[in-house]
Formats: sequence, C-alpha cells, structure tokens
Amino acid sequence: MICRMLLLLSVFFCSATFVTSGCTCSKEPPGMCPGLQQDDIVFLGTVKEIENVPAPPPPANVPPDAVSDATPVVRYHFQISERFAGPEVGELDIFSGGDDGDCAFRFQKGEQYIVYSYKSEDGRPFATICNGTRPAAEGRALLPQLRAMRNGQRVASVFGVLRRSDPPLLEPTDDPDDPLPHIKLKLRSKDDRFATSTGSDGVYTFYDVHAGEYIFSAELPARFEFTQKTLRVGLPPFRIPNGACYEYNVNALPTGKIHGSVLGPDKKPLRNASVELFRADRYNDSRAGLWAFQGSKGDFEFDHIGPGEYILVFNRTNRLDPNSPFPRTFYPGSLDVSGTKFIKLKDGQQLLKADIHLHDGYRTRRIRVKLDWPEGRPRGEVTVMAKADQGDNPAAEKIAEGMYQFIVLETAHYTISAWEDLDPQRAVSRRGGNDCTLPARIETEPVTLDAADTSRDEITLTFSNPGCIKQSPNADRLD
Repeated sequence: MICRMLLLLSVFFCSATFVTSGCTCSKEPPGMCPGLQQDDIVFLGTVKEIENVPAPPPPANVPPDAVSDATPVVRYHFQISERFAGPEVGELDIFSGGDDGDCAFRFQKGEQYIVYSYKSEDGRPFATICNGTRPAAEGRALLPQLRAMRNGQRVASVFGVLRRSDPPLLEPTDDPDDPLPHIKLKLRSKDDRFATSTGSDGVYTFYDVHAGEYIFSAELPARFEFTQKTLRVGLPPFRIPNGACYEYNVNALPTGKIHGSVLGPDKKPLRNASVELFRADRYNDSRAGLWAFQGSKGDFEFDHIGPGEYILVFNRTNRLDPNSPFPRTFYPGSLDVSGTKFIKLKDGQQLLKADIHLHDGYRTRRIRVKLDWPEGRPRGEVTVMAKADQGDNPAAEKIAEGMYQFIVLETAHYTISAWEDLDPQRAVSRRGGNDCTLPARIETEPVTLDAADTSRDEITLTFSNPGCIKQSPNADRLD
C-alpha cells in the first residue's frame, strides 16, 4: 500500500508533526517501494467543506461506561486537482479523527493538500499524520515521484528537499525556510558513489541506487553545516534496499553559536538555571523562546544560530524557584527588558562568553529531613516532597541514608511529607511467627514548616506501621 510507503518516507516532516500532537507513528527503516496499488486513494486536492460527523448511538446492550470516548470524526470534502490513485472523480470525502484521534490530520478549509488515505472497517477513507498526508507546499519533492508512479515512469531511489533553516522559534519574520538551489550532493557507500545537484526549488533526486548503507554529503555554502533540523550532530548513515523510493528531507543550518553561564552574585555558575533566546523583535514575557538548560557543568549553549539581533533571558516567567532563587534577568544583568544588551551575531559567528550576571536573589536556607521507621525499614522506593504555599516546590537532595535536604524560600510555608512504594509480591515480614505482606505504600504524617523560623533546621518524618496481611507461604521473605 502507498500509505505504508509514506510511513517510511519523510524523516523531518513526520517528526515535526507527530511530536506536537502526542501521536506515535512507526519509524520503520526504508523498504522496497510498493508503488501505487489498486486500492490506494492518493490525490492533490483543496478542502471545500468541513463537517463534524455525529457519533452513532451505541447498541442498546452496551453500558454507558463501555462507550468509546474517541475523538469525534470530521468529514473533509475535497475538490481534486490531480489524481494519482483511486476513483476517477472530481470531488471526494476524506475522514479523520475517531479511534485515530491523536494522529488525526486537521485540514484547513481552502488549503491544498497531498492526501493519502486508508479504508476503515466501514469502508470510509481516513487520513492521519502518519501516512504521508501533508500540505501541498511540503510536497515539492514528492509530487514528481507520484506522477512517475502513476505514469509508469522511473521513480527516484532517494529524493527530497535541501533547505536553509533556522532553529525552531528563531526563524526571521520575513525569511521562512528557503530551498538551496544548485548544491552538489553525494551518496557514498563502501562500494558505490552517486552524485546529483539540487534544482532551482531545492529538490534533488538519486536514481538507480543499489542496496547498501550510505553517507549523505553536500558542498554547502560557507558558514552552514549539513544536518537534520531535529539533530544536533551531522546526518547519520542510512540503509536502503534495491528498489527503494526513500524521501529524505535535510537542512543546512547556520554554524553560529551562543555559549555562556548564568553566574550568581559570588560569580559562580548556578547548578540549575534555564535560559531562553529570542529574536530581538519578538520578545514577549508570555511566549516561550528557544530554551537551554544549565546544569552541574555550569554552562548553556545554543547551536545553529543565524545572523541577527537576539535577547537572552534567565527565568523568563519570573518563577519563585528556591533552587534558582533569582528574579528574571536579561543579558548581561538587567532586571528589565529595557536594560538588556542585544546579542548581535554575524553570519557564522560563535559568541562563547554570553554570561548573565545575577544580583539580589531571594533569601533561602536549608532544611534537613530525617526519616524514621520505628519497626525497621522495609524494602522500597522512598519519595520525599515539600509542597510550597508560594513559588515552586523545592527538589529533595539525598545527603545520607534516611536523610534529605531542601533549599527553601524564607518567605514561604511548606508541607513536607514522605512515602515509600513497596512491592507486596516480594516484601514479606515475619511477626510473632505469622507471615504477612506489606502494603503497596506506607506514608508519614505531613509536617508544616514556616521557613522564616530559622531556629528549626531539621524535622523528622515517621512512617506509619505497615500492618500485617495474611500471606501465601510461597512468597519471598523480608527478615
């Protein structure tokens, strides 16, 4: 089936689509090209009407709680511009949603699409984001191959589009991803070499490629590197069989880089810090930018950044985070966006000291939490939690067996508790000669803490008695 072929095709297109929807599409390696089959429905068309289809009433003998809560089915009425496979009609209804709700393709009225469908059990043609359906503008490499299949002509073994690209959220306002024309490309295996060039629309094709594992390379303009948009490294090799028709869209990303550290008042890097990068003309406190994290290594980095002016900000949402207890700060150290210094990056430039200097943090202190099991600790996994009445909940740090530590804001109150998840199939205790299992979970009574009370720097949490339940003599024992 052609829909299965397209499940194997566009590497970038599919990953960009189903990540945002929560849908999981198959990532099988490229296989033999099945071509167009008699039962396939494949066409280029424009959405003319959109209608929600009422769900049929459940059978009388089905209880209400057994009725499926699948996404409603939507009918999309298409005017067909070009047919590749399927009935010779000028208009056609395509459905999406239902049991495939997470993978449903949400067409827009008036827009043109390349559509692939499969037949549901009731015979209706359905489309999803996993079977190759896409906006027509994203099919410039695919359309010539579909026409070749329909007309019985030679089909490319490997084909796609080479584009100049920027990281997500950092594309220039008036400069969408551009195809790169007239770029020389090569496929190389241990036995074969193939060469081609992109056309004026950035489309490339390799014909009659033999089976094997291939490295893809290109003679790119200066200050670009060859990769896929979702990767931080170069293109991995890929393997194809004889008779493949593999769509492989790739990107040339700029080589600019911004690297730095978020430094506290002591000039030392924070152990936990999040920073975001924006095009200078697009900064908005309520919208996310390109995100990076600074961890124990004490630095952050943004790769593949194109030329332009940028705003770099720490703690954009101004969270009260006891683990990074500082307010929103703009590079190089302003609390207000009006005082920020734009990062002006030239084509291919690498700025390696974009440090953000923090001042006047929130007052914090450390509180230790001691865990106590009056009758001995059973086997299990312990969780210790501090819930704040303002700001973020602090993260627990284990400092010794049965001892944890929190960093807390002095202006907040906390409810501190702990629980231990046990495995009742394995954990068995002996009491008074009687066998008994432990429950799935045991808990402590919560303890409240006013963090402003500096006289209290340690609390004890005591676990409840796990009790005793009669147990089969074949269970494992905990002495």
